Amino acid sequence: MTKDKIKNLALILLLVVTVFSMVRYVSELKARFRLQDSLVQAQGKISILTQEKQNLLQELEKEQELNAQLAAKNTNLKVYLKASMKKIKRLFRDSSKAQNELEEANAKLTVLKAENRALIGIHRRIFSENERFKLKLGSVAELKKAIKELKSKRRKALGLEIEGNRGFLIKDGRLTSEKIIIEVTPATGRPMPFSEETGKLEE
Repeated sequence: MTKDKIKNLALILLLVVTVFSMVRYVSELKARFRLQDSLVQAQGKISILTQEKQNLLQELEKEQELNAQLAAKNTNLKVYLKASMKKIKRLFRDSSKAQNELEEANAKLTVLKAENRALIGIHRRIFSENERFKLKLGSVAELKKAIKELKSKRRKALGLEIEGNRGFLIKDGRLTSEKIIIEVTPATGRPMPFSEETGKLEE
């Protein structure tokens, strides 16, 4: 081989290497630009994600505060509910007690009404008897008749069933030996009072 051919080969080889190097350089440069663009995009995404993270942390903090407030309210509501349940139970007991007292009062009222009706009946009967006695004792004839009935009842109560007293007085359940005459003189305009102790008309 001649020197010229060797030089040409060397020049061609050098040219090939240079072209290859330039192509490789351009390729590497493009790759570097792509990497820079990707890095910029990644940094942008990182910035966005960082901002989102900060927002999420703030929201999480707010949620935690809200949960704490809700927990406090829940505790207060539990305390209030417990107090309300106690109050309701106490009101129920008071209501039951009041109901029992009302029933007892109604029962007592019923008894009192019945007693009052009975007392009213007794009062009416006594009043009627008093009026009847007033009519009986308002005249001498009725008074004598009442005295006779009273003496007859006393004799029956003492076991002395003798018709009349035959003019004798009864003393301590026995007939006395003295004979007396009972005279009744009516007063003018008023009934003569009668003594149940002596069995005589009082002047």
